[in-house]
Amino acid sequence: MSLSPGNSESIGDYELIDRLGSGGMGVVYLGRSASGRQVAVKVVHAQYAQDQEFRTRFKQEVAAARLVSGAFTAPVVDADPDAEQPWMATLYVSGRTLSDVVAEDGPLRGRELRVLALGLVEALRDIHRAGVVHRDLKPSNVLMAEDGPRVIDFGVSHAVDNQALTVTGRLIGTPPFMSPEQFATPREVTPASDVFSLGSLLAYAATGNRPFDAASPYLTGWRVIHEAPVLDGVAEPLRSIAERCLAKDPATRPGLAELHRQLRTLPDSAGPVAPGVAGSGETGTSRRVSPARPAPPGLVTAAGEGATDRTRRGRGRRGRYILVGLAAALTVTGLSITAVKSGSHQNNTSPSPTAPVSTPAPTSTPAPTSPHASASASAPAPAATVTLPPKHVRWDYQIGGAYPPPTGVQVVSRSYEDAPAPGLYNICNLNAFQAQEGAEGDWNPDLLLRDANGAVVYDKDWNEAVLDIRTDAKRQRIAAEVNSWIDECAAKGYKAVEPDNYDTFTRFPEYLDADQAKAFMKLLSAHAHGKGLAIAQKNTLALMPYRASVGLDFAVVEECGEWDECGEFAEAFDNNVLVVEYSAKGLSGVCSDWSSTLSIIRRDQDVVPKGTSGYLRQTC
Repeated sequence: MSLSPGNSESIGDYELIDRLGSGGMGVVYLGRSASGRQVAVKVVHAQYAQDQEFRTRFKQEVAAARLVSGAFTAPVVDADPDAEQPWMATLYVSGRTLSDVVAEDGPLRGRELRVLALGLVEALRDIHRAGVVHRDLKPSNVLMAEDGPRVIDFGVSHAVDNQALTVTGRLIGTPPFMSPEQFATPREVTPASDVFSLGSLLAYAATGNRPFDAASPYLTGWRVIHEAPVLDGVAEPLRSIAERCLAKDPATRPGLAELHRQLRTLPDSAGPVAPGVAGSGETGTSRRVSPARPAPPGLVTAAGEGATDRTRRGRGRRGRYILVGLAAALTVTGLSITAVKSGSHQNNTSPSPTAPVSTPAPTSTPAPTSPHASASASAPAPAATVTLPPKHVRWDYQIGGAYPPPTGVQVVSRSYEDAPAPGLYNICNLNAFQAQEGAEGDWNPDLLLRDANGAVVYDKDWNEAVLDIRTDAKRQRIAAEVNSWIDECAAKGYKAVEPDNYDTFTRFPEYLDADQAKAFMKLLSAHAHGKGLAIAQKNTLALMPYRASVGLDFAVVEECGEWDECGEFAEAFDNNVLVVEYSAKGLSGVCSDWSSTLSIIRRDQDVVPKGTSGYLRQTC
């Protein structure tokens, strides 16, 4: 990844050679000192450099990282947290992240796994001896160097004798690898919290699966706090060791000295593949499939009881539903941005390694204005030619009402009830998983989702009845109606469709699940492709790894800059991503990192037509 136009060629005494990766709050560069030593330089984004809270957090990271030194960490060599644009340089470590290794080569076995486990225990020993709790031990924060693992990124760590710095109402961490106490009592975490994270990380390294995996962060948090870990495929003796690390009570987890003794008993040879891990012992490859488990009953009711925080921006209905007690615990820090790739540091933006291998999407051709899009050579031929939207162009989001597109716009998304904009690439937005407000009477009563008392289940944020996609027969009947709208889109001259509310199942987990959503979307995808229309995935990060098997061609994503998710969508859809932001912060973040790659727009939250009170439209 090259330096972006406008980037400084040096910082401090270091020449910046390459831009290696970025996160929501900063960028990582490959730097070189006057003597030729290579370093990884983390720089806080300019827009956050004036934010006192972020400056304080960055100082905390520098201080914590400076305290720690050892063979299994990347030491700080220089820093200036008080600079106008704060920065820190650490020793450059060549190697892939553990997450990349598992995703690309399969789970670790034999000596590889033993070296990793012992190296991580020794790294935590050095970290804890310095009086620091890491708090974000996860696969993307472990570098697999030739001489052993390195633990990196102290962006959310804190000294054990200091009060944890948190944003008001939020806690920082990565849910699949957080301890129960990080959710429940975040200011009271101890070194035992890192031991819990180590147990999750080692299980992941051994199987490619996360012990508390779920379709959304809040369900993951629930499982961390209340459920036993799923350790299928973790062979003994590691399974018993991981179980002790993953004890809910911090006091019952083993200490590092005891762990080191136990982990030395891990075999050096690979041995047979453990149950639940299919693959070849010779190549180390395996099937990394971990379907989401059903949600525990009663988490969120039809009316949303149990949720303490709902952030819903824009008519695109992007929902954030957080359980009681978890709302404060599911925000991942924007400063955890150390980026690593093979031989260098990069963002860990690849799809979850637990996703199943998926089949290619239908062959599609790019619009003439796009020099970047390419067709899949191995994909089966569709019933009609599908044209993808051009990449990295000006676009407009008009689903709340059509108006003449601004000069230079090449792509427009509009409601299927409106006519497409002449001469442009038009995307037809339709509400596929819920009935429009007041339109539930247009549906057969048995196709509306109902609670145990027979009452219709509503998405109360939008007063929309939820459609019942739980059985194949009902999915077929609902799809017949939605596909008739897709036919209207094709007849009007639209080039693509954008089925909204793909993520409805995350808001009503006691009724719906991810497999039902995917099965229904497959019906829409097949019909759209048959009509020569491309089809977009709307939001729904949890189902992104399945995009090819479902048949989704590109993405329309709300607030990926706000939530630091743009990288995941960009990689999954080969940068064919149209971004909608609803805040100045979100626009600033996505423009800083993705203005040269993705199509970006900021709209008002109600997406009203131009000339209407409240109308807002901005670009990078």
